[in-house]
Amino acid sequence: MIDGSDESDGDEERVSGGEDLEAAVVDKIAVSDIRKDYDPQGYCWRGNLIQKEVYMGYRKRMYPRHQNVQHSVKQVRKMGRCIDTRHSFYDFRYSVVGDDFRSQISHFQHRDMLWATSSYDVFYCHAGSVYIWNPWQRMVRRCVLGRSQMPKFKLRSMCVDSGVVFVGDGKGDYCLKSLQTDIGPVATGSLATGIAEDAVNHASPATSRSGALHIASAHDSGTVNSLDVWGLSVANSAAFEWSVNCTSLAHDGTLQCVVGDSTDALLVDPRRGSGDPVARLTGHLDYSFSCSFSPNGRLVATGSQDTSVRVYDVRWPQQTLATLCGYIGAMRVVRFSECGKFLLGMESADYVHVYDARSFERAQVVSFMGETAGATFSPDSNCLFLAVSDSIHGSSLAEYNMASVNTEAVQHSRSLPF
Repeated sequence: MIDGSDESDGDEERVSGGEDLEAAVVDKIAVSDIRKDYDPQGYCWRGNLIQKEVYMGYRKRMYPRHQNVQHSVKQVRKMGRCIDTRHSFYDFRYSVVGDDFRSQISHFQHRDMLWATSSYDVFYCHAGSVYIWNPWQRMVRRCVLGRSQMPKFKLRSMCVDSGVVFVGDGKGDYCLKSLQTDIGPVATGSLATGIAEDAVNHASPATSRSGALHIASAHDSGTVNSLDVWGLSVANSAAFEWSVNCTSLAHDGTLQCVVGDSTDALLVDPRRGSGDPVARLTGHLDYSFSCSFSPNGRLVATGSQDTSVRVYDVRWPQQTLATLCGYIGAMRVVRFSECGKFLLGMESADYVHVYDARSFERAQVVSFMGETAGATFSPDSNCLFLAVSDSIHGSSLAEYNMASVNTEAVQHSRSLPF
């Protein structure tokens, strides 16, 4: 992994384009505005749809694709599966636009900075602080972990679960805060393992065999730590040969996927307390930065800088089950919905893909303009949230609700015994 930052200061220009493009003056977008030819970012494209398609095509061709391992994108796409992208699993509901809702991107390769604990509690980082946004109350937001509580912190990762918010920085330090009270104490500590700047590249909630809440953190030093939240101590640590960019634990706790500065991903047994792999997942042509298990633990997905998402069946990990290709750049975030029906793949800019996780032959493509800062499902899978953070095209938080025809299918799938 290389050092870099997408942070930028100064005023942002919300609208750009030709003279014929009507300037957007709205800072919140509803479904009624979409019918008036506005998009979720506040642009009005009335009479300019052709210009929009031309501009999006230009961005596809000119967007810089960073590579740590030299490879041919054409070769990746030859391995990709043909996907029917005419489907709409989630419908737009509401978005807010403006600097106050600009999610922070501390490193251009790490974008998993958006978390949702319910359909009306969405957490994002802004100006060195953690905020909560309630889309059902429209513009309401409040700070839950302020910059004054995290002195000298440069946020690198975040996760929220079980009433606790965790943030890690670029030096291996962390902050923990309970969400039960706004004025509660903040616990701080270090997860660094000896090197000068052991950045916390990713954090995700996990549950120990005793049922205690843990935070699994991935580090530049090549370690994966399991932090006992209530004991504030490292319960387990595993070492790997390369920098770890992301880790994901299966719901039953028997398998853990580890991806990093390697073209291969590893499946390990966290109960062994070592980094010895159970299986090696091959196929990617560049480093990977995200991974996720399906709710039943049978499938694992990895997102790579080679612009693809690969899905594996853990019962036969030697072969890729599906290769899903993006349009413009690296797949920075992958995540299964809790219902198990959908797989999210977020590119570094302009596109978020929602795949049908039952066949991987159908998908919805959500398009916009600008750098992405995060994408996530709500725990009940009924909502999809997206964060755009761009100095040219503006910043926004958007909510999409599951289409009614899919809601019935999800409820039926939850009643099945398998």
